[in-house]
Amino acid sequence: MNEKEFISKKTGNIVWEQKGAYYWFEPHKLPIQIKETPELSSQAQKTMAALARLDGLTLKFTREEIALFQTPFMIKEAQLSSEIEGTRSTISDVYKEEKIRELDPEKRLDNEEIRNYKSALIWAIQNIPKNFSEEYLRTIHEKLLQGVRGNDKTPGQYKEFQNAIGKREDTLDTAKFVPASPEKTQHLMKNFVDHINTETLSALYKIGQLHYQFEAIHPFRDGNGRLGRMLIVLQLCKENILQHPLLYISEYLTKNRDTYIELLYNTSAKGEIENWLMFFLKALENQAKKSLELLKKIDEYKRELHETTQHISSSPKMHLVIEHLFKQPFFTVNDIKKLLQTSQPTVWNLIRKLINVGVVKEYSTERNAKVYLAEKIILLLEDKL
Repeated sequence: MNEKEFISKKTGNIVWEQKGAYYWFEPHKLPIQIKETPELSSQAQKTMAALARLDGLTLKFTREEIALFQTPFMIKEAQLSSEIEGTRSTISDVYKEEKIRELDPEKRLDNEEIRNYKSALIWAIQNIPKNFSEEYLRTIHEKLLQGVRGNDKTPGQYKEFQNAIGKREDTLDTAKFVPASPEKTQHLMKNFVDHINTETLSALYKIGQLHYQFEAIHPFRDGNGRLGRMLIVLQLCKENILQHPLLYISEYLTKNRDTYIELLYNTSAKGEIENWLMFFLKALENQAKKSLELLKKIDEYKRELHETTQHISSSPKMHLVIEHLFKQPFFTVNDIKKLLQTSQPTVWNLIRKLINVGVVKEYSTERNAKVYLAEKIILLLEDKL
């Protein structure tokens, strides 16, 4: 870590570690003092308005529809957040592997990491407390790394050894950034959680500061980036800015990865917290708008499918098939047979009608069982329509 680049003590201090002969960064306790410029204030208002429009749209949906829409949104956020960390899997890859064996061992691990992210986010939303606790965060982290790369790095436990952010071959001396020491982590995380639960005038500024602080502490040996980004959505729900986790913030962060990393670094090195907050607020505004449009498209397509199928089938079971496609666009005859608890000829008759109108198509044969795909749902989620 180049100590000469750390020219401000606004957000923390660099500390010389004599035993290891390297510098590390110790963040100050929260909150961080910010200078609220007219530009920052204006952006905060625009961001809150965009989030309010997204949240307002969800009021038109039933509880069952919200539950249905959350699955593809969570998969999308999980895939994008993992992509920042270097995974190569697409949304299609993740869904597909549930039906078709992935031959690439690295991609299998990528897919599992994304599924873990989704599962951890579902658990976190279902168990979101009025006041966050360290135990709550540690449990999410444990679920995030369960059975995947990083599972050998004490999931759910704070780091006991110094970690660093940089290239794989870097040492603690050469790494771009060395976060808080293990000895300071417990103390800093207590302050972190206390600040989450503190009432402030601007929840958006607070969430932006907390994301920076979490990455500066880097409390776990692995999975800090993914958990830090997940906490953004969880805090938006905790603050009642969003009622449901229908936001995929990681798309903006992935597309602007270099800027994202640089601004976090400059907040530590140069105290440029305002620049980071401006970027963070723009990311939220942009993705609130994107999420709003995707939600509308999914809802419109679902309604279109129900209208189309009314003309081709009088069976009330077709409604359940359509709903299933949004949970898993790749499926087999046995999947639908199990869903409907009916005979195979009845199931095949429903699938054949969907093929005839172009809603689904035969994708491949796996272990003597045909796999079908509702391709438009995948294209919508991958922003290809």
